[in-house]
Amino acid sequence: MSFIRNLFVLALAGLSTACAATDIQREQTLSDYDRLVPAERRLIPVREFVAADALMEVSAIHIPMAGVVDGVVEDSGVDPERFERVAGKLNQTLCRRLARGGFTVTTEPEEASHRIALTITGFETSNPVTAGASELLSFAVPGPISPRIPIGVGALAVEGEMLDREGQQIAAMQWSSRNHLISGGGFSQITDGFALAQVFADGFGDLIVDARDSVDGQRGATERGVCNAMFDEADTMFPDELRAAAGAQEAG
Repeated sequence: MSFIRNLFVLALAGLSTACAATDIQREQTLSDYDRLVPAERRLIPVREFVAADALMEVSAIHIPMAGVVDGVVEDSGVDPERFERVAGKLNQTLCRRLARGGFTVTTEPEEASHRIALTITGFETSNPVTAGASELLSFAVPGPISPRIPIGVGALAVEGEMLDREGQQIAAMQWSSRNHLISGGGFSQITDGFALAQVFADGFGDLIVDARDSVDGQRGATERGVCNAMFDEADTMFPDELRAAAGAQEAG
């Protein structure tokens, strides 16, 4: 019982910082930061901007595959093919949130009136051992929330912006967080990054959808299969030489 009690104390300590921003961002990638203001999305502090009136001009959105700041993948030690799952989930979840919100998302850039640029600017791996201990804690101490032991918790930093055809920013979000709650999908180095990618995408999607609805902007529909295709596309985002280098590192 003392082991469980100690785990519970550690987990509560981690939960107390769940809403604090995590400064792991390596670079700034947005076209404009001057209009960002502090806000909160899904219990996470963010900096965001949206021009609601400009969203009335959106007819279709293209979401290129999320980029990654140089060095993030290499320094994480995660195989590029596995890291691609994090980027793919980022795109897929944002696509689904916008589609549910009544936007038309297209895979064809020439058909889009606007595009969304996403960049992973920071990443820290999950520790599978402590994640597993947290899972044991969630069974021992059941409840509506399952806090994590605050050791080896993964983190993710993402920036996103929506741009019109002239490159004018009409929505943007700067976001960074650790994953302080148990999430499903098994435990590996990318477990938390995978879950946090979905949290960011839902939050950024909320910003865009809510602003469009506030001005009664036009609604559309996204064709079936578009969002799943974005996740599938992620297996081509890293060059062969980076994959080869990662394979050689693991072999050594």
